[in-house]
Amino acid sequence: TQQCCKRHERGGSANSRCRKVSLYELAGRARLQEAQARCLGELAVQEISLARLSRPSNVARGTSEVARRTRGAGK
Repeated sequence: TQQCCKRHERGGSANSRCRKVSLYELAGRARLQEAQARCLGELAVQEISLARLSRPSNVARGTSEVARRTRGAGK
């Protein structure tokens, strides 16, 4: 904001101009954060769908481990 004020020192309404620029900056940052959040959300959805696809093998592995444990406990 300091550069903005120096740039507009000649004009009469430097503060109002600087305020506008900073508001535009904030709007740009908000849009960027929204885009990043949207991208992260899409990645999370993809990870969830991949986890669902890989789940049957995990379930199978889990049941075989349980079977091994129960066989070992009976000895």
